[in-house]
Amino acid sequence: MSDKIIDPHVHFFNLTEGQYTWLQGEKPPAWPHLDKIKAPISMAQLKSACPFQLEALVHIEAGYDNNDPVKELNWLAQHLNGYKYKAISYSRIDATLSEFSLALSALTHSHLVGIRDITEGKDATRLLAPNCLENLAYLAAQNLRFEAQFEIENLHITEQLIKYCHALPSLRVVINHLGFICDEQQWLNAVIKLSRCDNIAIKFSGLEFSKLAASKHQWLLDTLLQYFGEQRIMFASNFPVCQIKTHYETCWQHYFSLCNQHSVWHRLSYKNAHEIYQID
Repeated sequence: MSDKIIDPHVHFFNLTEGQYTWLQGEKPPAWPHLDKIKAPISMAQLKSACPFQLEALVHIEAGYDNNDPVKELNWLAQHLNGYKYKAISYSRIDATLSEFSLALSALTHSHLVGIRDITEGKDATRLLAPNCLENLAYLAAQNLRFEAQFEIENLHITEQLIKYCHALPSLRVVINHLGFICDEQQWLNAVIKLSRCDNIAIKFSGLEFSKLAASKHQWLLDTLLQYFGEQRIMFASNFPVCQIKTHYETCWQHYFSLCNQHSVWHRLSYKNAHEIYQID
């Protein structure tokens, strides 16, 4: 297996210098293998664990310091020195426009390609805030992407995101972790709606959060291919969190096994991420 891949959803932790209150505070996530997930790892080690040629990656903000997120970008520049990568940082999507624009100015960095603000569960209502449309318009004007992480089966929120995407055709949105599938039919309804927006892509990742049987993974991929097409889907590992259920190597081997055509594999494992995140 010598094919080049790009992993568009990876986290590196620097627990000695970063805060990561969500991970090492009083209430860390109740994940199995948490010690393994928190273990430090280098890019060289990740490349060696990959069964394909890991050409580049997109680092997704990991809560290094949400009060001063540029610190994570500065640390990544050292940690990933010499490797190809892009970075998604953090900014609160429902802030006032003046606060949001100042926050983005503070994030100026050569590797920055977008922001993520996790809006899972009750936090999803923040996507309904009146400031969101202005902030997303500003994000699009800066040629930055919005990583949307919420349960797409919450159709009220999904339909609001669709409205933003229709109003802002230059905005680029990436749905993280398949939109957290729980109920198959409700998830399918959301996928169909979202797929009608040409400026929305989706990551085939986060299977460790789903109770869906592995035998359903082919259905998941085939469904996404039917509605989103080959150009707007990306395989992604969510490393190291994927280790809740599987090893990094096994994750990518599983993705490879789901593709009946090499052209589809190449699109979903490399070309789409290369284009969506403008990796040179």
